[in-house]
Amino acid sequence: MSDNVGTEARITPLYMFLLIVTIPLFAWLYYLVGTTFFASPLSLEEYVIFSTLVAIIVTGCYQLFFWVQRNNYYFRTRCFVSPLDKYIPFWPSWVWIYSFLYYIAIGFVVASIQSIAEGVYLAFGAILLLLAQVFFFFFFPSTVPPEYRQYEATDFSTRYLKFVQGKDNGRNCMPSMHCSVAMYVSLVLYPAIGDAAWVFVGLIAVSCLLVKQHQAADILPGIALGWAVWSVAPTV
Repeated sequence: MSDNVGTEARITPLYMFLLIVTIPLFAWLYYLVGTTFFASPLSLEEYVIFSTLVAIIVTGCYQLFFWVQRNNYYFRTRCFVSPLDKYIPFWPSWVWIYSFLYYIAIGFVVASIQSIAEGVYLAFGAILLLLAQVFFFFFFPSTVPPEYRQYEATDFSTRYLKFVQGKDNGRNCMPSMHCSVAMYVSLVLYPAIGDAAWVFVGLIAVSCLLVKQHQAADILPGIALGWAVWSVAPTV
């Protein structure tokens, strides 16, 4: 497994162009979803404003994430594989749940806000969550067994999974970032969607295991971290 993060998302002129072009499109989608399903009072203009803020925050936060990926080799890297993990199959088709359901749910959070102030507070909570995650990834790097990434990319799912895995160095497993974000998002959405929020957490947790991005020991700490940050993050 290579330690190089050679395919990380870089801030290039093309990236900035795509960001500028797609912000109005996503803002319009958030506006449609927000007014249709969440009775949001925000105008389209307000969704454009908040979507712009989110795009800038996400861009900056990912640069911090990638910096840690390039520099988290000062401390011992651990692997928390357990006997239970050998009974969990490798089903790469779950990468579509792992990737796309994850981002769709985050989009629902953006769409659900009732004011820009609420959105800013939620974004601040998400930044706190990222800081907690990168703290663990830097000082306590952990990985999965190297054989988890030794497979042939023979179909669309395995090729896309290889692409996803090329975005990090694999030393960011405990606590699961996907599970912590899923828990944070689900707690935010729970008042609006009820128990469906827990289905999202469960699907993301299962997908983390089935695509072998994580092992069983990574899941509950990730969920707990998402709950902890949601508990202390300020709200409007």
